[in-house]
Amino acid sequence: MGEQRQPEQPLTVKEIMVWDFEKKKWRKGFIRDRARLPEITELLWDSVVASATDQAPSQDVAIDVEKATGIAIQADTTPTDNVSTSVDINVESTLDGAVWDTVPYAEMNLGDAEVKTMLVAPGPLKIRLRLDNNIASVAECRVKVKVVE
Repeated sequence: MGEQRQPEQPLTVKEIMVWDFEKKKWRKGFIRDRARLPEITELLWDSVVASATDQAPSQDVAIDVEKATGIAIQADTTPTDNVSTSVDINVESTLDGAVWDTVPYAEMNLGDAEVKTMLVAPGPLKIRLRLDNNIASVAECRVKVKVVE
């Protein structure tokens, strides 16, 4: 009589917050699998000079992919400052965190005003990205990396 009860929780897919032990903060996830949503790392190469190779992005970062089940990389040469018609995005990897590839683990080539996505096989401990500008003009490129655990 007049008793209030908490309603039953629906069994449909709902968003929840999942604690990220490594970063010590809450992340969005789903009830069905109690897993956090994949994060996207964004990188930018701004005004890379002609014929420059092995260029690090503005904020160089080694991306942890040790627990990855999938890795997607999307490169974008649509920024208005890009006039290069041949840009290579090179993925370098490390198995121990100290020795990095001298030959790309994976790579893609883009022309001017292109957006391209590639899948990279999981396996290494970490990856980092480098840019080669193959033409005698200025390159600008944005890259997004999505790691699914």
